[in-house]
Amino acid sequence: MSQDIEETVYRSSTGEFVTESQIWARFEAGDWTPCCWDTETGREWVGTTDDELLALSPVDDERLPAYVRLERSERGYVVHSE
Repeated sequence: MSQDIEETVYRSSTGEFVTESQIWARFEAGDWTPCCWDTETGREWVGTTDDELLALSPVDDERLPAYVRLERSERGYVVHSE
């Protein structure tokens, strides 16, 4: 499912797919707090307002499930799952 975007899509440890733009929006809103990241793998860990720790793993475009759609928004790309 190549959509030729310039933004990384991540799968969270809860199964949710999010883009870099969505991650930053959650940081700015105070919903998530960056904890740590692995520069070699691209994996990131974020804390939530519920005191949970989420792992975010980058997903290659061609490995995204067919039900995941990316749409351009004012702030970048957002994931829509059907």
